[in-house]
Amino acid sequence: MKLDFFSTISPMRRIAFIAVLHNAWFWVPIWVLYYRRFTNYSGVALLEALSMAVSMLMIVPGGILSDRIGRIRLLIIASICAFLGAIGTGLAPTFFYLILFILLLSFAGGLYQSSIHALIYDTLKSRSQEHRYERVLGKFTTVQMLSAAFASAVGGFLYQLDPRYPWFAVALCTGISVFIITTLHEPLVETVHDSFQQFIKESGKGVALLFRKKWRIGLPLIGIGIFLTTDSSGLWDIQAVEFGFSSTQLGILLTCTYLVLAGISFFMPHMLRRIHEQKVIIGSGMLFLLCWFASSFVFGLSGALLLIARPLASVVFDMKASVIWNRMIPSHVRATTLSTISIIRGIPYIAVSWGMGIVLDTIGIRPLVRTFSFLLLFVCLGTWLLWRSNHINHTDSRFL
Repeated sequence: MKLDFFSTISPMRRIAFIAVLHNAWFWVPIWVLYYRRFTNYSGVALLEALSMAVSMLMIVPGGILSDRIGRIRLLIIASICAFLGAIGTGLAPTFFYLILFILLLSFAGGLYQSSIHALIYDTLKSRSQEHRYERVLGKFTTVQMLSAAFASAVGGFLYQLDPRYPWFAVALCTGISVFIITTLHEPLVETVHDSFQQFIKESGKGVALLFRKKWRIGLPLIGIGIFLTTDSSGLWDIQAVEFGFSSTQLGILLTCTYLVLAGISFFMPHMLRRIHEQKVIIGSGMLFLLCWFASSFVFGLSGALLLIARPLASVVFDMKASVIWNRMIPSHVRATTLSTISIIRGIPYIAVSWGMGIVLDTIGIRPLVRTFSFLLLFVCLGTWLLWRSNHINHTDSRFL
Protein backbone atom coordinates (compact mmCIF):
# COMPACT_ATOMS: atom_id res chain seq x y z
CA MET A 1 0.00 0.00 0.00
CA LYS A 2 1.64 3.24 -1.14
CA LEU A 3 0.87 5.85 1.50
CA ASP A 4 -2.61 6.57 0.15
CA PHE A 5 -3.12 9.04 2.97
CA PHE A 6 -0.62 11.48 1.47
CA SER A 7 -2.33 11.40 -1.92
CA THR A 8 -5.17 13.39 -0.36
CA ILE A 9 -2.75 16.19 0.64
CA SER A 10 -1.74 18.85 -1.88
CA PRO A 11 1.81 18.59 -3.32
CA MET A 12 2.85 21.93 -1.80
CA ARG A 13 1.82 20.77 1.67
CA ARG A 14 3.76 17.55 1.19
CA ILE A 15 6.84 19.51 0.11
CA ALA A 16 6.42 21.72 3.18
CA PHE A 17 6.30 18.61 5.38
CA ILE A 18 9.47 17.32 3.71
CA ALA A 19 11.14 20.67 4.43
CA VAL A 20 10.06 20.44 8.08
CA LEU A 21 11.60 16.97 8.40
CA HIS A 22 14.87 18.00 6.75
CA ASN A 23 15.13 21.12 8.92
CA ALA A 24 14.55 19.20 12.15
CA TRP A 25 18.15 19.88 13.18
CA PHE A 26 18.33 17.99 16.46
CA TRP A 27 22.11 18.20 16.21
CA VAL A 28 22.37 22.01 16.13
CA PRO A 29 22.69 22.63 19.90
CA ILE A 30 25.06 19.73 20.51
CA TRP A 31 27.36 19.37 17.50
CA VAL A 32 30.31 21.14 19.16
CA LEU A 33 29.83 19.09 22.34
CA TYR A 34 29.62 15.90 20.30
CA TYR A 35 32.69 16.67 18.16
CA ARG A 36 34.63 17.50 21.33
CA ARG A 37 34.13 13.91 22.46
CA PHE A 38 36.49 12.94 19.63
CA THR A 39 38.87 15.90 19.22
CA ASN A 40 39.95 19.39 20.36
CA TYR A 41 38.86 22.74 18.88
CA SER A 42 41.41 22.42 16.07
CA GLY A 43 39.69 19.23 14.97
CA VAL A 44 36.23 20.77 15.44
CA ALA A 45 37.12 23.75 13.23
CA LEU A 46 38.77 21.52 10.62
CA LEU A 47 35.79 19.15 10.43
CA GLU A 48 33.32 22.03 10.17
CA ALA A 49 35.41 23.59 7.39
CA LEU A 50 35.48 20.29 5.48
CA SER A 51 31.73 19.96 5.98
CA MET A 52 31.13 23.48 4.69
CA ALA A 53 33.42 22.89 1.70
CA VAL A 54 31.54 19.74 0.69
CA SER A 55 28.18 21.53 0.94
CA MET A 56 29.42 24.45 -1.20
CA LEU A 57 31.08 22.20 -3.77
CA MET A 58 27.75 20.41 -4.26
CA ILE A 59 25.98 23.64 -5.25
CA VAL A 60 27.07 23.40 -8.89
CA PRO A 61 26.93 19.63 -9.62
CA GLY A 62 23.83 19.32 -7.45
CA GLY A 63 21.97 21.88 -9.53
CA ILE A 64 23.11 20.28 -12.78
CA LEU A 65 22.18 16.81 -11.50
CA SER A 66 18.78 18.11 -10.42
CA ASP A 67 18.15 19.28 -14.00
CA ARG A 68 19.36 15.98 -15.44
CA ILE A 69 17.63 13.33 -13.29
CA GLY A 70 14.80 15.40 -11.79
CA ARG A 71 14.11 17.10 -8.48
CA ILE A 72 12.27 14.13 -6.95
CA ARG A 73 15.00 11.57 -7.59
CA LEU A 74 17.68 13.89 -6.28
CA LEU A 75 15.66 14.53 -3.12
CA ILE A 76 15.33 10.78 -2.57
CA ILE A 77 19.11 10.36 -2.96
CA ALA A 78 19.72 13.27 -0.58
CA SER A 79 17.34 11.87 2.02
CA ILE A 80 18.86 8.38 1.91
CA CYS A 81 22.37 9.84 2.25
CA ALA A 82 21.21 12.00 5.17
CA PHE A 83 19.65 8.95 6.84
CA LEU A 84 22.85 6.91 6.50
CA GLY A 85 25.05 9.85 7.51
CA ALA A 86 23.04 10.53 10.68
CA ILE A 87 23.03 6.87 11.73
CA GLY A 88 26.75 6.59 11.06
CA THR A 89 27.52 9.79 12.99
CA GLY A 90 25.65 8.51 16.03
CA LEU A 91 27.52 5.19 15.90
CA ALA A 92 30.97 6.57 14.93
CA PRO A 93 33.64 4.82 17.06
CA THR A 94 36.54 7.14 16.16
CA PHE A 95 37.22 10.63 14.78
CA PHE A 96 38.01 9.12 11.36
CA TYR A 97 34.55 7.59 11.04
CA LEU A 98 32.98 10.77 12.40
CA ILE A 99 34.62 12.71 9.55
CA LEU A 100 33.32 10.25 6.95
CA PHE A 101 29.73 10.34 8.11
CA ILE A 102 29.61 14.10 8.75
CA LEU A 103 30.87 14.63 5.19
CA LEU A 104 28.13 12.28 3.96
CA LEU A 105 25.58 14.41 5.83
CA SER A 106 27.06 17.54 4.25
CA PHE A 107 26.92 15.91 0.82
CA ALA A 108 23.24 15.14 1.43
CA GLY A 109 22.60 18.72 2.56
CA GLY A 110 24.15 20.09 -0.62
CA LEU A 111 21.95 17.85 -2.77
CA TYR A 112 18.86 18.80 -0.79
CA GLN A 113 19.50 22.54 -1.14
CA SER A 114 20.14 22.10 -4.87
CA SER A 115 16.71 20.61 -5.45
CA ILE A 116 14.14 21.76 -2.87
CA HIS A 117 13.75 25.39 -4.03
CA ALA A 118 13.68 24.33 -7.67
CA LEU A 119 10.98 21.77 -6.82
CA ILE A 120 8.87 24.44 -5.10
CA TYR A 121 9.16 26.82 -8.05
CA ASP A 122 8.55 24.12 -10.69
CA THR A 123 5.54 22.79 -8.82
CA LEU A 124 4.02 26.27 -8.80
CA LYS A 125 4.98 26.85 -12.44
CA SER A 126 3.35 23.59 -13.53
CA ARG A 127 0.11 25.07 -12.15
CA SER A 128 0.76 28.55 -13.63
CA GLN A 129 1.24 29.93 -10.12
CA GLU A 130 4.90 30.93 -10.27
CA HIS A 131 3.90 34.50 -9.35
CA ARG A 132 3.24 33.17 -5.83
CA TYR A 133 6.81 31.92 -5.41
CA GLU A 134 8.13 34.76 -3.23
CA ARG A 135 5.18 34.57 -0.85
CA VAL A 136 5.31 30.76 -0.69
CA LEU A 137 9.06 30.82 -0.08
CA GLY A 138 8.56 33.24 2.81
CA LYS A 139 6.09 30.83 4.40
CA PHE A 140 8.47 27.92 3.83
CA THR A 141 11.27 29.85 5.54
CA THR A 142 9.08 30.54 8.56
CA VAL A 143 7.99 26.89 8.80
CA GLN A 144 11.59 25.71 8.52
CA MET A 145 12.67 28.08 11.31
CA LEU A 146 9.88 26.78 13.55
CA SER A 147 10.93 23.20 12.81
CA ALA A 148 14.54 24.02 13.69
CA ALA A 149 13.38 25.74 16.89
CA PHE A 150 11.41 22.70 18.06
CA ALA A 151 14.20 20.28 17.11
CA SER A 152 16.81 22.38 18.93
CA ALA A 153 14.92 22.17 22.22
CA VAL A 154 14.36 18.42 21.84
CA GLY A 155 17.92 17.78 20.64
CA GLY A 156 19.46 19.37 23.73
CA PHE A 157 17.29 17.19 25.96
CA LEU A 158 18.03 14.02 23.96
CA TYR A 159 21.77 14.63 24.29
CA GLN A 160 21.41 14.51 28.07
CA LEU A 161 19.82 11.07 27.77
CA ASP A 162 22.37 9.75 25.28
CA PRO A 163 24.77 11.70 23.00
CA ARG A 164 23.73 9.52 20.06
CA TYR A 165 20.00 10.20 20.29
CA PRO A 166 19.95 13.58 18.44
CA TRP A 167 21.60 11.94 15.42
CA PHE A 168 19.16 9.03 15.52
CA ALA A 169 16.30 11.54 15.61
CA VAL A 170 17.70 13.17 12.44
CA ALA A 171 17.86 9.73 10.82
CA LEU A 172 14.22 9.06 11.75
CA CYS A 173 13.01 12.32 10.19
CA THR A 174 15.02 11.96 6.97
CA GLY A 175 13.95 8.33 6.69
CA ILE A 176 10.28 9.32 6.91
CA SER A 177 10.87 12.00 4.28
CA VAL A 178 11.97 9.35 1.76
CA PHE A 179 8.53 7.74 1.81
CA ILE A 180 6.74 11.10 1.49
CA ILE A 181 8.94 12.14 -1.45
CA THR A 182 7.94 8.96 -3.32
CA THR A 183 4.30 10.17 -3.30
CA LEU A 184 5.24 13.27 -5.33
CA HIS A 185 5.34 13.51 -9.11
CA GLU A 186 7.99 15.36 -11.08
CA PRO A 187 6.59 18.73 -12.23
CA LEU A 188 6.08 18.90 -16.00
CA VAL A 189 7.95 22.08 -16.83
CA GLU A 190 10.54 23.02 -19.41
CA THR A 191 14.02 23.35 -17.91
CA VAL A 192 17.42 24.45 -19.20
CA HIS A 193 20.19 21.86 -18.77
CA ASP A 194 23.32 23.84 -18.01
CA SER A 195 26.73 22.18 -18.14
CA PHE A 196 29.54 22.85 -15.69
CA GLN A 197 31.37 24.84 -18.39
CA GLN A 198 28.25 26.95 -18.94
CA PHE A 199 28.02 27.56 -15.17
CA ILE A 200 31.62 28.82 -15.06
CA LYS A 201 31.03 31.05 -18.08
CA GLU A 202 27.83 32.59 -16.72
CA SER A 203 29.30 33.00 -13.23
CA GLY A 204 32.27 34.82 -14.74
CA LYS A 205 29.95 37.29 -16.43
CA GLY A 206 28.06 38.00 -13.22
CA VAL A 207 31.16 38.35 -11.06
CA ALA A 208 32.81 40.59 -13.68
CA LEU A 209 29.76 42.86 -13.52
CA LEU A 210 30.03 43.14 -9.74
CA PHE A 211 33.76 43.68 -9.47
CA ARG A 212 34.28 45.85 -12.55
CA LYS A 213 31.22 48.02 -12.98
CA LYS A 214 29.57 47.93 -9.55
CA TRP A 215 32.40 46.92 -7.23
CA ARG A 216 31.67 49.82 -4.88
CA ILE A 217 28.40 48.10 -4.01
CA GLY A 218 29.29 44.43 -4.44
CA LEU A 219 32.66 44.34 -2.66
CA PRO A 220 31.42 45.80 0.67
CA LEU A 221 28.44 43.42 0.68
CA ILE A 222 30.78 40.46 0.30
CA GLY A 223 33.27 41.91 2.79
CA ILE A 224 30.72 42.23 5.59
CA GLY A 225 29.08 38.96 4.57
CA ILE A 226 32.35 37.04 5.06
CA PHE A 227 32.36 37.90 8.78
CA LEU A 228 28.70 36.93 9.17
CA THR A 229 29.34 33.59 7.46
CA THR A 230 32.40 32.97 9.67
CA ASP A 231 30.29 33.50 12.78
CA SER A 232 27.39 31.30 11.69
CA SER A 233 29.72 28.55 10.46
CA GLY A 234 31.28 27.83 13.84
CA LEU A 235 32.20 30.76 16.09
CA TRP A 236 28.63 31.25 17.35
CA ASP A 237 28.29 27.62 18.49
CA ILE A 238 31.79 27.44 19.96
CA GLN A 239 31.26 30.63 21.95
CA ALA A 240 27.93 29.33 23.26
CA VAL A 241 29.73 26.20 24.53
CA GLU A 242 32.50 28.33 26.04
CA PHE A 243 29.87 30.32 27.96
CA GLY A 244 29.32 27.06 29.87
CA PHE A 245 25.80 26.26 28.68
CA SER A 246 24.69 22.64 28.96
CA SER A 247 23.16 20.79 26.02
CA THR A 248 19.66 21.47 27.33
CA GLN A 249 20.42 25.17 27.79
CA LEU A 250 21.94 25.31 24.29
CA GLY A 251 18.75 23.76 22.94
CA ILE A 252 16.61 26.39 24.67
CA LEU A 253 18.94 29.18 23.49
CA LEU A 254 18.72 28.03 19.87
CA THR A 255 14.97 27.56 20.12
CA CYS A 256 14.63 31.20 21.21
CA THR A 257 16.97 32.25 18.40
CA TYR A 258 15.01 30.41 15.70
CA LEU A 259 11.69 31.74 16.99
CA VAL A 260 13.02 35.30 16.84
CA LEU A 261 14.38 34.66 13.33
CA ALA A 262 11.04 33.22 12.22
CA GLY A 263 9.31 36.42 13.34
CA ILE A 264 11.98 38.60 11.73
CA SER A 265 11.72 36.68 8.44
CA PHE A 266 7.95 37.17 8.42
CA PHE A 267 7.64 40.84 9.43
CA MET A 268 10.96 42.51 8.63
CA PRO A 269 10.67 42.70 4.80
CA HIS A 270 7.72 45.11 5.13
CA MET A 271 9.57 47.26 7.68
CA LEU A 272 12.84 47.40 5.72
CA ARG A 273 11.13 48.92 2.68
CA ARG A 274 10.80 52.22 4.58
CA ILE A 275 14.54 52.48 5.39
CA HIS A 276 17.32 53.47 2.99
CA GLU A 277 19.35 50.47 1.89
CA GLN A 278 22.70 51.99 2.87
CA LYS A 279 21.44 52.52 6.41
CA VAL A 280 20.15 48.95 6.67
CA ILE A 281 23.40 47.41 5.42
CA ILE A 282 25.77 49.50 7.55
CA GLY A 283 23.37 49.55 10.51
CA SER A 284 22.96 45.76 10.61
CA GLY A 285 26.71 45.31 10.15
CA MET A 286 27.44 47.68 13.06
CA LEU A 287 24.78 46.00 15.23
CA PHE A 288 26.41 42.65 14.58
CA LEU A 289 29.81 44.16 15.33
CA LEU A 290 28.67 45.61 18.68
CA CYS A 291 27.06 42.32 19.73
CA TRP A 292 30.15 40.40 18.63
CA PHE A 293 32.55 42.64 20.55
CA ALA A 294 30.39 42.89 23.69
CA SER A 295 29.94 39.10 23.83
CA SER A 296 33.68 38.74 24.43
CA PHE A 297 33.31 40.42 27.85
CA VAL A 298 30.10 38.95 29.30
CA PHE A 299 28.73 35.65 30.62
CA GLY A 300 25.41 34.04 31.45
CA LEU A 301 22.15 35.73 30.49
CA SER A 302 23.85 38.76 28.95
CA GLY A 303 25.90 36.49 26.74
CA ALA A 304 22.80 34.56 25.72
CA LEU A 305 20.97 37.74 24.70
CA LEU A 306 23.94 38.88 22.62
CA LEU A 307 24.13 35.46 20.97
CA ILE A 308 20.47 35.76 19.96
CA ALA A 309 21.02 39.28 18.61
CA ARG A 310 23.87 38.27 16.28
CA PRO A 311 21.80 36.02 13.96
CA LEU A 312 19.07 38.70 14.03
CA ALA A 313 21.51 41.26 12.63
CA SER A 314 22.76 38.71 10.09
CA VAL A 315 19.26 37.96 8.81
CA VAL A 316 18.46 41.67 8.38
CA PHE A 317 21.72 42.17 6.49
CA ASP A 318 21.19 39.12 4.26
CA MET A 319 17.58 40.02 3.43
CA LYS A 320 18.52 43.52 2.29
CA ALA A 321 21.69 42.31 0.55
CA SER A 322 19.60 39.75 -1.34
CA VAL A 323 17.35 42.53 -2.65
CA ILE A 324 20.40 44.52 -3.82
CA TRP A 325 22.08 41.49 -5.42
CA ASN A 326 18.94 40.48 -7.31
CA ARG A 327 18.42 44.02 -8.60
CA MET A 328 22.02 44.45 -9.77
CA ILE A 329 22.53 41.03 -11.39
CA PRO A 330 20.93 40.40 -14.82
CA SER A 331 18.37 37.59 -14.82
CA HIS A 332 20.28 35.35 -17.25
CA VAL A 333 23.25 35.07 -14.86
CA ARG A 334 21.43 35.58 -11.54
CA ALA A 335 21.28 32.01 -10.22
CA THR A 336 24.87 31.17 -11.06
CA THR A 337 26.23 34.48 -9.73
CA LEU A 338 24.34 34.18 -6.44
CA SER A 339 25.76 30.66 -6.01
CA THR A 340 29.24 32.02 -6.67
CA ILE A 341 28.75 34.78 -4.09
CA SER A 342 27.78 32.18 -1.48
CA ILE A 343 30.95 30.24 -2.24
CA ILE A 344 33.13 33.38 -2.03
CA ARG A 345 31.66 34.24 1.38
CA GLY A 346 32.57 30.82 2.74
CA ILE A 347 36.10 30.49 1.34
CA PRO A 348 37.88 32.63 4.02
CA TYR A 349 36.42 30.55 6.86
CA ILE A 350 37.50 27.32 5.18
CA ALA A 351 40.98 28.74 4.55
CA VAL A 352 41.67 29.83 8.14
CA SER A 353 39.57 27.31 10.10
CA TRP A 354 42.39 25.01 11.14
CA GLY A 355 44.59 27.90 12.28
CA MET A 356 41.58 29.39 14.04
CA GLY A 357 41.10 26.11 15.88
CA ILE A 358 44.71 26.22 17.09
CA VAL A 359 44.15 29.76 18.38
CA LEU A 360 41.00 28.62 20.19
CA ASP A 361 42.91 25.81 21.90
CA THR A 362 45.74 28.18 22.83
CA ILE A 363 44.20 31.47 23.99
CA GLY A 364 40.45 30.87 23.88
CA ILE A 365 37.63 32.38 21.85
CA ARG A 366 37.31 35.80 23.46
CA PRO A 367 40.55 37.35 22.06
CA LEU A 368 39.68 35.85 18.67
CA VAL A 369 36.21 37.42 18.68
CA ARG A 370 37.69 40.81 19.62
CA THR A 371 40.18 40.58 16.77
CA PHE A 372 37.45 39.76 14.25
CA SER A 373 35.37 42.61 15.68
CA PHE A 374 38.11 45.14 14.99
CA LEU A 375 38.56 43.81 11.45
CA LEU A 376 34.82 44.09 10.82
CA LEU A 377 34.91 47.65 12.21
CA PHE A 378 37.44 48.63 9.53
CA VAL A 379 35.26 47.02 6.83
CA CYS A 380 32.12 48.83 8.02
CA LEU A 381 33.91 52.18 8.27
CA GLY A 382 35.47 51.66 4.84
CA THR A 383 32.03 50.85 3.44
CA TRP A 384 30.53 53.99 4.96
CA LEU A 385 33.30 56.18 3.54
CA LEU A 386 33.09 54.53 0.14
CA TRP A 387 29.33 54.91 -0.11
CA ARG A 388 29.49 58.60 0.78
CA SER A 389 31.17 59.27 -2.54
CA ASN A 390 29.11 60.88 -5.30
CA HIS A 391 29.90 57.95 -7.56
CA ILE A 392 27.49 55.71 -5.68
CA ASN A 393 24.73 58.27 -5.99
CA HIS A 394 25.00 58.14 -9.78
CA THR A 395 25.61 54.40 -10.02
CA ASP A 396 22.23 53.32 -8.74
CA SER A 397 19.80 55.90 -7.39
CA ARG A 398 17.66 53.16 -5.87
CA PHE A 399 20.54 52.32 -3.57
CA LEU A 400 19.91 55.52 -1.59
